[in-house]
Amino acid sequence: MWLFCVTYFKNMKPGHLFSTVAPKKPMGAKKMITVLLAALLFTGFLAYSFFLKDRNDGQLAWPASGQAAIGSLEEGLLARSSANEKLRPTASMAKVITALAIMKKQPFKPGQEGQTYSITINDIARLNAYISEGGSVLPILIGMRLTQYQAMQRMLIASDNNMADILVERIFGSKEAYVLYAQNMLKAMGLGRTVVADASGFSSATVSTPSELVAIGIAALKNPVIAGIVAQQQARIPVAGIIKNTNQLLGTDGVIGIKTGTTGQAGSCLLFAARYTARNGQKGTIVGVIMGDKNHRTLYRDSRDLLASAKQDFGH
Repeated sequence: MWLFCVTYFKNMKPGHLFSTVAPKKPMGAKKMITVLLAALLFTGFLAYSFFLKDRNDGQLAWPASGQAAIGSLEEGLLARSSANEKLRPTASMAKVITALAIMKKQPFKPGQEGQTYSITINDIARLNAYISEGGSVLPILIGMRLTQYQAMQRMLIASDNNMADILVERIFGSKEAYVLYAQNMLKAMGLGRTVVADASGFSSATVSTPSELVAIGIAALKNPVIAGIVAQQQARIPVAGIIKNTNQLLGTDGVIGIKTGTTGQAGSCLLFAARYTARNGQKGTIVGVIMGDKNHRTLYRDSRDLLASAKQDFGH
């Protein structure tokens, strides 16, 4: 950029601004503005590129296994562990997408309960199918009634796969209708790589990237109902009783959510958020994700390290 500018001015003739060869007429105002705008855009692109490079090559503690990304509620994506992110199964982090779609299709306000649903024999059959495959579920009874809020608590706090399916069946009519709705929602959000194949994330065909999951996490935290649920360490639910959050980081180091995920294909995953204070004294919220870690022990160790390094890099 600077070489371009030096050459440009070196070849200028007196009285002929922005010209390498003395023209017959001075450059018009419109053309001069176009040149200046092009130079400014190019300079901005270079600055943006250097900024991202510094973020990626800084002191962030990326995990040794899998992929990761970090961002903030206020600024969006800030850094990622790899410039060439690969699609990976999301496991139960997909339930955050399900929650976003539910609150878009059938919203309710904080303090409200939403619609009420009754459990049927078909729901019991699906429960048994998940149990046979080792999926995460909570007990239900035929005829029991759950509000939309209680169902979302089961899905997001205890990672109930069956409840994710029940919710999308009741609200969207079918799994297929939900998948189409969720895919269009993500497309409208500018998230073109994430693929939704089911509501629970139990299917390995539901895939995403760390960068897009950070964006999904940010969107979820901007919804007060979802943000309120994922911040709960436990809740009392009909039939199931006290359910506890699967996120072991919740309530430590400023962590306020948001969703765990584990399957054989996905490995150990965590989409997390934590409050922090920026260098200028402003409060902020870090949003990060690790996909495909080795096991739960390394996942939570790596998540703590990544969060601590992000706080050090972005604030304190």
